[in-house]
Amino acid sequence: MRSLRPVVQAVLTLASLSTPVGADVVDLAAACPGDASAPTSERLTLKRVGFSALPAWASDKHAEAIPAFLASCAKLADLADGDPVGHDGHSGKARQWRRACAAAAKLPAGDDAAARAFFEAEFHPYQAAGRAGAEGKMTSYYVQSLRASRRRHGAYQTPILARPADLVSVDLSSFVPDGRGRKVWGKLDPRSGALRPYPTRAEIRKGALAAQNLELLWADDPVDALFTEIEGSGRATLDDGSEVWLEFAGKNGRPYSGVGKLLRDLGELPVGQGSMQGIRAWFVAHRDRFDEIADKNASKVFFAISSRPGAVGSQGVVLTPLRSMAIDRAFVAHSTPIWVDTRAPVAGARREAPWQRLLIAQDTGGGILGAVRGDIYWGADAAAADLSGRMGGPGRYWLLLPRGVRVKSSAPVTAAAPTPRGN
Repeated sequence: MRSLRPVVQAVLTLASLSTPVGADVVDLAAACPGDASAPTSERLTLKRVGFSALPAWASDKHAEAIPAFLASCAKLADLADGDPVGHDGHSGKARQWRRACAAAAKLPAGDDAAARAFFEAEFHPYQAAGRAGAEGKMTSYYVQSLRASRRRHGAYQTPILARPADLVSVDLSSFVPDGRGRKVWGKLDPRSGALRPYPTRAEIRKGALAAQNLELLWADDPVDALFTEIEGSGRATLDDGSEVWLEFAGKNGRPYSGVGKLLRDLGELPVGQGSMQGIRAWFVAHRDRFDEIADKNASKVFFAISSRPGAVGSQGVVLTPLRSMAIDRAFVAHSTPIWVDTRAPVAGARREAPWQRLLIAQDTGGGILGAVRGDIYWGADAAAADLSGRMGGPGRYWLLLPRGVRVKSSAPVTAAAPTPRGN
């Protein structure tokens, strides 16, 4: 096996530059001196409150959150008692979660009163706040549906690519003090052993990886393929009638530029019209400009065919619609129950309504950055796509941490530019 010493040295070199801190990934192109982006400092503070301070706490169907919590408990069970929960142990040690997991496993299915009593007995709620205060941004995501084939023919001309063999991912938390939750993606230079930036989306489209034969599937709609990358997962109906699920397998580490913002900056979409529905309508009206616009986003996501039906989050569990949430792991640990207070679109109407619910932190997203930042998993059907595509606005949340955890605020963390969803 080839020594990773050159990789480690490359990581340390990158980390010594003006590298953004606290992001899910460090883009290699942004890690060079002269980067124009101006990072901003962020800090999580936690204030202990009573359950009566959580808006509409008593109105939720708490039992619906138990299966998601138990899925996370299975991951906590893999940790040693003294292992930290969260990148710096800010959510305690694994042993401090054992009692809650054991109690949850004994709850009667569907008993909301018992589930609510469980959370109130085993956890303390803490209101989360960032440098800008307790209000942050809440968005949502879904599983993109697409039609595809295992071979290229007819309308099936857009490739869904597997992870390249030469794509390297390095977790910075093992090498630099402020590297928690961040990865560097790139490739090894075969001559020098240095870690180099991976090809851009445009370079990949033009054949930079053609020799590797990475095509998992061929989609019949490039816009569906693009949204599969943005959402980080997909459910493909194949031309033989079968169905496969796609899960995130890696990314090229290049800077991500949201399509909605790109179109607004070009004057193609009015301000406030960057929803999924608005973007799709624009591409339908300008099919000949798809590559022009898509290539302006240098980021590229790679996939694997999942062995499990359902969307798989970065914690490695199948996500639960309306009970799983993506968070910034620099501040919030996987497995954490979170009470969310925000607004969401109303099905069948063009309006929003208050939305309060208990969710479990089970996923991440490169654009999900900050002390109070959540992305709610909506599901995999057409209704989920419609509602998720219209959601995005201010919100607050409270972390539920096991009794006995000594809570401390996090150290300052510098937020980086957004990247697409993924580990």
